[in-house]
Formats: sequence, C-alpha cells, structure tokens
Amino acid sequence: MDAIAILDIGKTNTKVTLVAGARVIEQRRRHSESHPAPPYLHLANDRIWEWALEQLADLARRFNITDIVPVAHGASVALIDDVGLVLPMLDYELDISDFDSEYDRLARNFTASGSPRLPCGHNTGRQLFWLQRKFPEQFARAKAIVGYAQYWSFLLSGVAASEHTALGCHTDLWQPRAEDFSPLVDKTGWRKLMPPLRGAGDVLGTIRPEIAARTGLSPHCRIRCGIHDSNATFLRWRLRLQEPFTVASSGTWIILLTAGGTLPANGEHLDCLGNVDALGNLVASARFMGGREYELIRGDAADDPEPPVERLAALAANPCFALPAFSDQGGPFAGTHGRFVDANGDDAIPWRRATLAALYAALMTDLSLDLVSARGPILLEGPFAANETYITALAALRPASELRPSLDAHGTSLGAAMLVDPGMRADMPAPLTPPDLDLGLYRARWRTFAGAKRLFGPDTQFFN
Repeated sequence: MDAIAILDIGKTNTKVTLVAGARVIEQRRRHSESHPAPPYLHLANDRIWEWALEQLADLARRFNITDIVPVAHGASVALIDDVGLVLPMLDYELDISDFDSEYDRLARNFTASGSPRLPCGHNTGRQLFWLQRKFPEQFARAKAIVGYAQYWSFLLSGVAASEHTALGCHTDLWQPRAEDFSPLVDKTGWRKLMPPLRGAGDVLGTIRPEIAARTGLSPHCRIRCGIHDSNATFLRWRLRLQEPFTVASSGTWIILLTAGGTLPANGEHLDCLGNVDALGNLVASARFMGGREYELIRGDAADDPEPPVERLAALAANPCFALPAFSDQGGPFAGTHGRFVDANGDDAIPWRRATLAALYAALMTDLSLDLVSARGPILLEGPFAANETYITALAALRPASELRPSLDAHGTSLGAAMLVDPGMRADMPAPLTPPDLDLGLYRARWRTFAGAKRLFGPDTQFFN
C-alpha cells in the first residue's frame, strides 16, 4: 500500500504517522525530551532522529512510503552546515535574557512583523542573537538558518529551505505584509544564511541514498519542505471553508488561528500574533499554554464522577476560581502567578480540580477568541476536542452552534498530508447542542478577578 509519512516533532510528543486514502493507518509515538547542559538546555534531536529512522525502517517493510512531510512546533531554529547542526538547538524554555535590551532595540516592531515579545526562547530571532553572542566561532561556521520542520527535511533530503509558516510564527524574522525578511535579519547579517523560500508542500528532492539504504525506503521517496504544526491543522480547514472561521489547535499549547479575525492594537502584550499560513496569508492568532496549565491545575486528581453539566453547575454555584497564569511561558496574562480564589476574591483551596482545570482552559479559550475577534465556525482540534468537560463549558460560554469539535485525533497529520494530496476531503464536524448551563456570572467574576480589563480596555463591562 502507498502511504504518506508525517514526521511530527512536538514539544511533548514526537510521532511518525502514516496516512493513506485520507485516513491514518498507523502511528508511532515517543515522548520528546531535552538534554541538559553542556552547553545549555537543548533538544534531544539525536535521539529523535535515531528513533524516527527505526520507525520508518519498520514501516517500510509493509508500506511503500511515497512522501515524507516534516511537521514541527514553531519555537526552534537550526544553524546548519553541509552535514548538520553547528550548535545544539536550544530548548525554548531556557532563559536567554542576557542580551534582551540590545536585542529588543533591533527586533521589536509588532506592526510590521506581527511577532510579540515572548519569554525565554519563544522568539527564534532571540535564540539566534543569543547563540551568536555566546558562541561566535561556532555560529560563524553556519551555512544556513532553517526552521525546525525544515531541519528534518534537510536531514532527509540534503536540501536547505526557508518556508512561510516557520518564518511567520513569532520569530521576529519575517514581515508578512511585505513578504520579506525583517530588518533584524539585515542588521545582524543573517540574510546570507537564509536559504531560498519554498512552499510547505514543495518537493525538496528524494531521500538521501544512505538513508534509503539504511531504512529500506524507496530511493524515489519524496521529501516535502515541511510545515509548522498548528498551521498543518489549520490547512485542513483553509482548503475547505470560506472566511471567517477559527481553528483551535490543542496540545501543550492551545493556539487559535482565526481567518478573517483581527489583531488587537495591544496584541504584542497579550501573546497575540500574526501567523502566516501555508498559502502565505496573514492569520490573526492567540495562544496560551493550555495543556501545561491544565495539568498543573488538575494535578493528580481523578475525574469527578458526575456528568459534566452537573459538575460545572455545582462549581458555579459554590465557586472556586483558578486565576492565570499557571505557566511562565507567555499567554495574555504573562507575568502573573496562578492562584485559587473564592467568590469574594479571597484565597481558596481548590476543589473538583479536574473540572476546574477544564473550565479554566475553556475560559482562557473563550477570552482568547474575543481577543482576535473570532467569528463563524470554531473548529476544535487535538486532545481538548475530546475533553467533554472543556467542550461543555465552552458551549456554555459561546454560541454552541459555532463550536465544532473534531473527534478525529489526527488533524495535524491529515492536514500535513494535504500538502501532498490537496484533494483529501475534511468532513465538517457537527455543531454542539447548547447545554442547560449558565456560566455567565462565573465568567464575569473570573474575568474581573483575573484583571481582564487591562486586556480589553478600562471601559469593558463584564456584568450585564
């Protein structure tokens, strides 16, 4: 059987997925990890590479893999020579603030780049600047700068490429409206290191002969340029729907990409950004570390036994609020510290923690949708689309008819496969039925306690 292989490198999990006939036929996964110093906290790409080749070799015994499409998160960047990395790829959770004052003078232009100032190494331009200052000799040996997905396509094909979704993803390196690199790239002398711009679905070449020999893959296997993971999920619906619509991609992060939305004027302080999709369009986006925060709020609590509506109603009647932020990795409430309060705003001991964690994620999603003026259908993708409590809460906070959870757990892989076969059809999920649940007062109190007025402006009214 012919199949397309998706190599998906996420912050939490790495997957090799086979797609054939517009469906996933097999998937392998492992936990993504990082190596500690020396020289600094960095991604364990060596282990990922060996594991990926083992999986591809095993799958090649039963399937004819015609194409490989790399997919990766957008907060890593690679400095490469003709063979591979000249410096390890740092983990974006590493604090690299040593040169921030100098860097920000060169890089900050939200209006032009759509890229906000983010903590640690989330801006890949900051990673490059830090590496250039800390390791000038190794940096000088680099022959190209490539995005994370394009690092894997380089290893597989030997061809280096730049790509829209990797560049237009809070990197500080790209100006979406000008369709050109940002002034930062010229001020730092990096433009000469930027390979030619290619489309996410472009064939860079066939698989390197030595990898074909090692794995048993066909020497004719095509290597595609690759795509940012949230943009792979978005592509399924970009090729299916007219604007306006939103795709909420969930995992370690909950990332909203809103076609036909708008970026708020103060978006650079709210972790709102302008993503660039696989077709080169600027897309208003917002994000927060929803999966990580959900785990931190929930802890080791078991699922509450009652149906979601009953649990959420009980929590609203005797409220405990989880207030942001429970992660220090960005989001609209960056710089604040998560805590639990009661209806009076006094410190509280959290109860129904599993329910509270899902409700918190729904409240943050609802607020983020407002930040980017989301309208029309909202496609919910990833693990949170299967979280019944989260879905019920979100349907009580927004018009349920807008919300369409995709029960297909492989949206990213199927979207990436559409780079090979754009004719693959994505069936529209059914809208939700409105729950018999009123969370309006709870939401108003939560937004007030969280200090959301600073996000929307001092005249915002939360009690109607």
